[in-house]
Amino acid sequence: MSLELTGISVRYRGAVRPVLSDWDLRVPAGESVALIGPSGAGKSTALAVAGLLLAPDAGQVRIAGQVRTTRDAALVLGQEVGLVLQSVNLLPARSAVDNVMLPALVSGGTRARARPRAVDLLASVGITEPEQRARTLSGGQAQRVGVARALMVAPAVLIADEPTANLDLVTGREIARALLRAAEGTTVLLATHDPEVAAMADRVVELRPATDHAARDGTDPEQRRVAS
Repeated sequence: MSLELTGISVRYRGAVRPVLSDWDLRVPAGESVALIGPSGAGKSTALAVAGLLLAPDAGQVRIAGQVRTTRDAALVLGQEVGLVLQSVNLLPARSAVDNVMLPALVSGGTRARARPRAVDLLASVGITEPEQRARTLSGGQAQRVGVARALMVAPAVLIADEPTANLDLVTGREIARALLRAAEGTTVLLATHDPEVAAMADRVVELRPATDHAARDGTDPEQRRVAS
């Protein structure tokens, strides 16, 4: 499914300037796009809008050509759209595989059908002990479980907001590779501060503060990168 943000503007209450102003981005189906830019440029805001967690002051979000709003979040999130956030929020007393199966079980699936896929997804992101309790996982392991959980119901769009921000560079880059490999064929929008992680995506889009309208939108061919 394609993801399209058109004319997006967001100004937080009390702020002098908008975080995003008339900003456009189009991600064709199956493409991975990395958002980069300094702190305050609006990366997390853009992803919150794309993930239907934040209603923009102006503009529209289209998924597969259909306009979606925050009112659709309960229907879309965990189904058409998967989220990977900086804070994974696993159920600490449950196993890694139980945490990954959760979206499928909430959607009415059975443990018998969900478990094999959950185990496979965990293996694809480097977790080989699916019964390990979440509270015993390292930060990097927990983030890997979060990636697997987001992919459990095979979302058409995956949105990852700084998924490696709380990790060391080596671990973060390993997880970014695992995420993009596991999400192959999925439309991915990823925010990162790490230029090496950004270069793993099919295309890089630079966000700058809304006061600097040399800001790159999603159509600038100079921002295109081909993952090696």
